[in-house]
Amino acid sequence: MAAQFAPAAAFGNVAPDPDGNLWIAQDKFRESFAQDLAEDEAFAMAVTQKPAPGSTFGDAVTVAAWRTVPSWYQVSGHDRMINPEAQRWMAQRIGARHTLELDAGHASLATRARDVAGLVDEATAELVLY
Repeated sequence: MAAQFAPAAAFGNVAPDPDGNLWIAQDKFRESFAQDLAEDEAFAMAVTQKPAPGSTFGDAVTVAAWRTVPSWYQVSGHDRMINPEAQRWMAQRIGARHTLELDAGHASLATRARDVAGLVDEATAELVLY
């Protein structure tokens, strides 16, 4: 999939440590991950970030849950970590019942919490069995 889309804008701000974990450079964190947040909030996220295992991006998936489980998707239209075009493609590929597009960066859960919670509520309401 990575070859289908241009790299995300912040791709160059992510680097592996000696253990293969991926970190966003602290001095580039806000512009990469949290451009919608206030500087102090982005700083707090930067200094407490948890790395992503580099293997995450190369591991083969043997069973994709979205093939059998209903899915919803939220696209961050100004995401600099995951290309928004790739997000739209993923939403379509998984057959998302509803794709919510937000005018937000990658940290949309922090900046648009009500909108994201609304999508979760919608999914929950559809899945609850009475």
